[in-house]
Amino acid sequence: MRQFRYATSQILVHWFSALAIVFLLITGTFILAELPNTPEKVGNLRIHMLIGGFAGLLVLWRFWLRGRHPVPPPVIGHKLARIVRMAMNLGILLLVISGTVLAFQSGAFEAVFGSGSLPADFMEFLPRKVHGILTKVVMGLVALHVAGALYHQFFLRDRLMAHMGIGK
Repeated sequence: MRQFRYATSQILVHWFSALAIVFLLITGTFILAELPNTPEKVGNLRIHMLIGGFAGLLVLWRFWLRGRHPVPPPVIGHKLARIVRMAMNLGILLLVISGTVLAFQSGAFEAVFGSGSLPADFMEFLPRKVHGILTKVVMGLVALHVAGALYHQFFLRDRLMAHMGIGK
């Protein structure tokens, strides 16, 4: 019996999404959140906003691809994996939305892509608080997603990661 494998487009979108999301979570949490809101922060925010928008588009593209390609056969824990995956994708989309609302509400969009200035403190804005909470939730969901994949690969040895292009 032939091992299931996602379409190449799904694999590429998955790994580009993963790279973008991990980059955003790490740099947003450990770099952007620590920088003062000075003109020097604008370049970093621009990168964060652009990659964040790209990550949101990739999640939407994943949904579209999922409806156009076969789904893998059920494996142990597939219902839990589906819940985690859907929650993670929803969390990412909500991060894009909260980040976008924050950018417009705080004037950061104008500061980053125009000639405005950054607010004294982003924490004055509710979308920033929501963004921070969602970041921690998505980090936890990403950790569960990775732990589940590693559990299948190394404990169940069912070669699940071959679905996403790792291994034969």
